[in-house]
Amino acid sequence: MTVPPPEANAELPLHGIRVLDFTTMVSGPYCTRLLADMGAEVIKVEAAGGDLIRYGTPITPQGSRYFHAFNGGKQSIVIDLKQPDGAALARGLALHCDVLVENFRPGVMASFALHAEALRAQHPALVYCSISGFGQSGDMQGWPAYAPIVHALSGFDSVFMAAQGDTATPPIASVQIADVLSGAFAFAAIQSALIKRFRTGVGDVIDSTLIESAMALITGDLQVPQLPPAQRIMTFKAVRAADGFVMPVVISDKTFASLARIVEPSWIGDARFKDTRARATQQALIYSTLEAWTRVRPARECQRELMNADVPCAVYASPSDVLANPHLQARGSFTTLADERGSFQVNNAPFQFASTKTPIRGLAPKLGEHTRALLARLLALDEQALDSLQARRVIA
Repeated sequence: MTVPPPEANAELPLHGIRVLDFTTMVSGPYCTRLLADMGAEVIKVEAAGGDLIRYGTPITPQGSRYFHAFNGGKQSIVIDLKQPDGAALARGLALHCDVLVENFRPGVMASFALHAEALRAQHPALVYCSISGFGQSGDMQGWPAYAPIVHALSGFDSVFMAAQGDTATPPIASVQIADVLSGAFAFAAIQSALIKRFRTGVGDVIDSTLIESAMALITGDLQVPQLPPAQRIMTFKAVRAADGFVMPVVISDKTFASLARIVEPSWIGDARFKDTRARATQQALIYSTLEAWTRVRPARECQRELMNADVPCAVYASPSDVLANPHLQARGSFTTLADERGSFQVNNAPFQFASTKTPIRGLAPKLGEHTRALLARLLALDEQALDSLQARRVIA
């Protein structure tokens, strides 16, 4: 039994690249979804129960829309890696792939003889990417890779809290900042490794971490304790409008002058506001005066009037607002998919190519949807062999 590879667009940047995906939850699946968006054939290896986010809300009888958002356009194969025959199947598949991505705890892949050294000894061209909380070496390598743990340890939460100015309680991010960012960085690193492979014929091993990804968000702030400034510059602050909040950004002298013309013309020429450092000492006055102007106006009116005056300003958009944003709709930032409950939108990769479209390539696969077809196509297993593996629950 043989089947052709899934239909693909030869114009996509990663057409012809095959990826073996041993990832779950968010960081790894986001990385491999971007690879799939770019045209790679992504084979998602799952245990019998499937990736936990298959059961994430919102969910329909056809599957989790949360799961679709991170796994659209992939193929699913179910293999029990704990059985020797299952691990052997996975090793065989790896030899037919260009890229392997995994986000188990360090040491787990080695327990199945699926670690980089073992596979690349047979397949030197393989690009092997591990995503973990704290890396494949060091004292913290075995720590659990939960985003809130990483946000706290990376310094991100501390910097974020300090910017609030009016709270002593560390903030809790309800989104997986470190997960998504580490997935994006791993995606970029894989491209670099593939370029090297095309040049030299040799792949590489990538060690991508959540903590260093979160640290990238505070790159500048990490310089502050090493050479403390005499005075912190003015930080950004939300101000209350009549029906919510807006975020004005006042940095340059020109922008401040534009703001002053609207909210307090007497500030123009006042030495207290002559430059950024001077204005930092007057932050409370500036924001209280600005808020007196904004709080009697609707947020969208504040945004419109300040933007028209060359003062950058934004309302706080909800997810519903983002989905309905006409600018994003016109850019093609979303792809519409459909399940039995109707259509829904998923955001595409956060970049676009001039030469070709790279939307998410469809719904996520059903659990084990492609197991038999992939093993037949890539490992030349016949029906009898597949039946035997299935009967022994090595595959599903």
